[in-house]
Amino acid sequence: MNRFINFTVVCFFLVLGILSCQQQVTARATGPLLPLTQLFPTAQQPASLFSASIIASSVLDLSQGKARVMVPVSNGLIAALDAKTGQTDWQVNLPAPHGAEEVQLVATPVLAGDKLIVLYQCLEQSVRISHRLAVLDLARQQLDPDFPILEISAEKPAADGKGTVKFNPKTAFSHAELKHILPSGSKWGLVYAGFGNSSDVQPFHGWLFEIDLDAWHKHGPQQAVRNVLLTTPESTCPVTLFHGTQEMICGGGIWSPAGITIVPDGKGDFDLFVPTGNGQVDIARHDYSNAVLKLKPGLQFNDACDTRLCQNFDPLNPSESCISSCKNLFIPRLMPNEPPIKPADGECDQRNFWECLAWLDFDLGANTPIKTTLKDGRSVLVQPGKDGGVYLIDAEHLGVQYDRMQIAEVCGTPTDGCARTWMGMIVTEPVQSQVDGEPVVVIPTFMPDKSHPAGLVALKITLANGQPTFKRFWQFPNPNSPEALQAFRSHPSLPAITKNAAGDDVVWIVDIGLPGTLYGVRIKDGQLMALQALQGTGRQQSRPLAYQNSLYIASIKPSTGQGFIEAYQVAGKP
Repeated sequence: MNRFINFTVVCFFLVLGILSCQQQVTARATGPLLPLTQLFPTAQQPASLFSASIIASSVLDLSQGKARVMVPVSNGLIAALDAKTGQTDWQVNLPAPHGAEEVQLVATPVLAGDKLIVLYQCLEQSVRISHRLAVLDLARQQLDPDFPILEISAEKPAADGKGTVKFNPKTAFSHAELKHILPSGSKWGLVYAGFGNSSDVQPFHGWLFEIDLDAWHKHGPQQAVRNVLLTTPESTCPVTLFHGTQEMICGGGIWSPAGITIVPDGKGDFDLFVPTGNGQVDIARHDYSNAVLKLKPGLQFNDACDTRLCQNFDPLNPSESCISSCKNLFIPRLMPNEPPIKPADGECDQRNFWECLAWLDFDLGANTPIKTTLKDGRSVLVQPGKDGGVYLIDAEHLGVQYDRMQIAEVCGTPTDGCARTWMGMIVTEPVQSQVDGEPVVVIPTFMPDKSHPAGLVALKITLANGQPTFKRFWQFPNPNSPEALQAFRSHPSLPAITKNAAGDDVVWIVDIGLPGTLYGVRIKDGQLMALQALQGTGRQQSRPLAYQNSLYIASIKPSTGQGFIEAYQVAGKP
């Protein structure tokens, strides 16, 4: 969980404070750059400025025979922009219940055919009082009356059989992107909505709701919630420290900006991989924080751990034999002989790996995993950690950790303290490609100090003695260059991937700043292909939207904090 920060404040002014004294980074290229032409805003086509910022990622709508960029503004406005001109074709304000003074939209919406499903929260006197799901009919350009507003609620029994755990709007926060699947025989499909909290205020839990759109349409919102996953079924969450997750109690929020990962299993069904935030894993109590859970639609979770090996499970020092036996549960750990995490300020000198993750707010659930297939046909998960490490996991048996590589050093040095320890060094979802027949993953990193390099890190996944392993491929900017110590000092955007005219994959990333900077980097060799100074700051953790040869980027006007979309066209194919 992002400590000290409430995403309703967008982290925007914090980022400006960090970056306001930065030098403008000029990355070096060894060849000609792809020319970018600004579609909008321009003097002839001014920006559609919104009264609030943009936090979530935009969504492309092609359902009505015209490309529109659906922009989810943080104040609950949904704007449909013409993809060619940037002009607003139509817009809808999400409704608030009686008594609510403010609507906030943080989670990226999802398309289901010609419907846009949106999750948002309503506040009264700055306190969240409800979380709601709405459906927009893109053909009729309005809220869909066939899907009345759904207000989220749930109650689950506690693991110890003493009491229940209720979904608490005040300490729940919707930040994770919504996800949609269309099972066989379903007309509208299922939507998954995750919740954590926006800070460490207890009690909070990780919740995942499975929404049945067919049931919602046919029987109304009271029948829409089909199943619920609770990651920490604890009815009480006693804490003594100000930061509730430092004591590894409750928590387990599902809050990664990119949401959960859903992958067809090849058998007509789906695998759901759910990363969870800070807290603890306690198998006996069914606490599944700081982990990755694998389950199916229906959300009935079975960790499939060996009961004999896990009989005396210790949450503060779990045995390798136990955690490696868990088929549907991944618990992060160091590799044999790997040095411990040791921040320069000594905060973890007397703490083991799991205690250190909790103390520094380095929760695994800050990142979304991706699944890829190796040369030998094996499937693996690549799971970044907020701690700067990347984990390589057997996708069929999550207890098997093949490798771990620290791709970003722990922020801070004895003479250059970490500006924001709680930020970590990675909050993202990787993108993947193939080079010479081997999978390549690209992972954005950042660094809130002035001493360690940061940027895009590309890893190949190879086989060494028959075992999958990471191999460093390239890093951008070059870690030995001055640029690597100036750029990426705070959360960048999420990455997006396209192909250039030669058919090569190019990864796009926005470094937030004054102004923001858009980079396009060729994956096969780490070559800088495009460099563009933005008109605004960009927007951290929002994914650039690619359509044909254009890129659409959420941005912020520094002088006012207003959100707008910047669009750039790449010569030929991007």
